[in-house]
Amino acid sequence: MRQRVLQATIITVLLAVLMLGIPLGYSWLQLNRQTLSNQANMILDQVRVDTETRLQEGGEIDEALLQRHVDAQTDLNVSVSVSYDGTEYTAGEPPGEGGVTTNTNGAFGQSVSVHIPESDVRAHTASAWVLIIVAGLAALSIGVSVALWQAQRISMPLARLSRRAEEMGSGRSRGLWHASGIAEIDDVAEELARSGAMLNERLEAESRLASDASHQLRTPLTALSMRLDEILAVSSEEWVREEARISLEQIDRLTEVVHDLINAPRSSQRRTPGVVELRSVLTQQSEEWSPAYRRAGRELRVQVPRSAAVWGSTGPLTQVVATLIENALAHGGGRTTVKVRRNDHSTVVEVSDEGAGIDAELGAQIFERSVSGRSSSGTGVGLALARTLVEDDGGRLELLIEQPATFGVFLISAPGDESGPGDDEDLRSGRPHRGGRETRPGRGGRAPRAGRADMSPSGVAGARSGGDDLDSLPQGSVVRRRPRSRG
Repeated sequence: MRQRVLQATIITVLLAVLMLGIPLGYSWLQLNRQTLSNQANMILDQVRVDTETRLQEGGEIDEALLQRHVDAQTDLNVSVSVSYDGTEYTAGEPPGEGGVTTNTNGAFGQSVSVHIPESDVRAHTASAWVLIIVAGLAALSIGVSVALWQAQRISMPLARLSRRAEEMGSGRSRGLWHASGIAEIDDVAEELARSGAMLNERLEAESRLASDASHQLRTPLTALSMRLDEILAVSSEEWVREEARISLEQIDRLTEVVHDLINAPRSSQRRTPGVVELRSVLTQQSEEWSPAYRRAGRELRVQVPRSAAVWGSTGPLTQVVATLIENALAHGGGRTTVKVRRNDHSTVVEVSDEGAGIDAELGAQIFERSVSGRSSSGTGVGLALARTLVEDDGGRLELLIEQPATFGVFLISAPGDESGPGDDEDLRSGRPHRGGRETRPGRGGRAPRAGRADMSPSGVAGARSGGDDLDSLPQGSVVRRRPRSRG
């Protein structure tokens, strides 16, 4: 700020000096030349009068008469010449080229001439130039001094105001504002103080709301978790126990989501991404969303890579994939496909369906908050939040194709076991998997679940011996992690 004020003032003074100094200097030079001409005319008149007086008295014109006029000029080297009756009388240095020359004729027919040499004219002109340059430099120096003072006067309050705004942003305590003498800056400081007070009040209100919401959400989740633990402990039917385990894991994830959402606004640091195995995330989502797709008479196909490690956070990445699958179920049509493409540097999770797609006008704003389709009853927050969660881990979420709708989650590949081109595994819901068999409804209208790969020694051995071949599992089944122990 100080440099800009100083630069602007110097440029203004320099322009003023040039715009005023050049015409003034030219006028001064013309005035100086006119002064020399007037002085030459005055000498001419004196010589004419003296020669006329001498001739009127009957005397003769001589060089001594003319030399007295030459000697009387202390600051000029003039030359005087008089022509009378065919004789020319001169005094002073012989006239050269240039300079100032004046002529006149006397009453007795004498011709009088006075010449000021060019050297004297140049000497007087140079002195005028020196005065002009000195005056311009003096004006420029005064302007620079005023600019330095003004820049210091303005920049110091602005620097104080900037530090005050920084303190407000960091949440540090702020002292009283001392008036700077500049009304505009003082008004901004006062308004900034009022805005800071209002912002603190709102943040405190949001913090209280977050604490209350945390308590109100965690209490029923804890009660529900305890109830499922009880069902898991007392039930003897395997399908009930498995549903209880799935519900408990979903409750754990929901608790983590609630914790992240509550603490995200108050966190001053971004989370640190770690290595996430996409296989576990996608197989988990396949199992959770398979019942909903079966009820809707649609198919969910998840192509699970045997190994696809990426940098990210498990909870937020799970939320993002769940949001895309849910949107495909609610707003799409036909089969929903989730597949993974990766190379040494990046990994892309594509979620697509066979519905009508997204309008071209809506496609450019699909990730903005409160933006949703005309026929949608949603809030328009899901995709915006999903993009934020992905970007916080260094990735990005993009709409790849509008019709049919295809979303891509771009992530950074992490070191891990490499998968070959044909190592993807397909999980399907809505109709029997290829190579599987139809399942008949069992108790309570539920399809009996086959034993999972981690639920018995034989299941684990089968999964290992088959190289995690999921083709033998029923629809919606996935290889899950070992169930946690419950008291």
